[in-house]
Amino acid sequence: MPNREGMALELSAQEIADLKEVFDLMDKDKGGTLSVEEVKNLMDMLGMKVKQEDLDQMISEIDHSGDGQIDFQEFLQVMAKPQDLPYKKSDVMRAFRLFADRDAPPGCISPEALERALIQFCNGKMPEEEVMRLVNSLEVNQEGYIDYARKVNLFLNK
Repeated sequence: MPNREGMALELSAQEIADLKEVFDLMDKDKGGTLSVEEVKNLMDMLGMKVKQEDLDQMISEIDHSGDGQIDFQEFLQVMAKPQDLPYKKSDVMRAFRLFADRDAPPGCISPEALERALIQFCNGKMPEEEVMRLVNSLEVNQEGYIDYARKVNLFLNK
């Protein structure tokens, strides 16, 4: 899939579908784009303190169309780039394993265990109803588990 600069994005159909799921979760008003406020809410929920001017700068760098919104193609551009994150893939995987039920298949977590972990982690930053909505909107496999390993690999292998 080519990006707006004509370069090919190296994402599989499954990766694009997974990213669409994340995008749709962030798109609270279901308008098909992410507003500055929707991005800020996500960052706040993740405990990332960002100044408004830094957030505006970040959005302007992503927003190639200049409309003040991030559409799905712009979101894919950002997500396909290598990420320089302050944590390692192994740390994220270990955190999921700590919260996953003992009888869950490897790389999976039950929706109930994820809900409990998010409520504990968010510690009031996100209302419990929002946590439940978020978890309920995630795709589960045939056994009823969320495949966190696939999603972590998607975000942290780039």
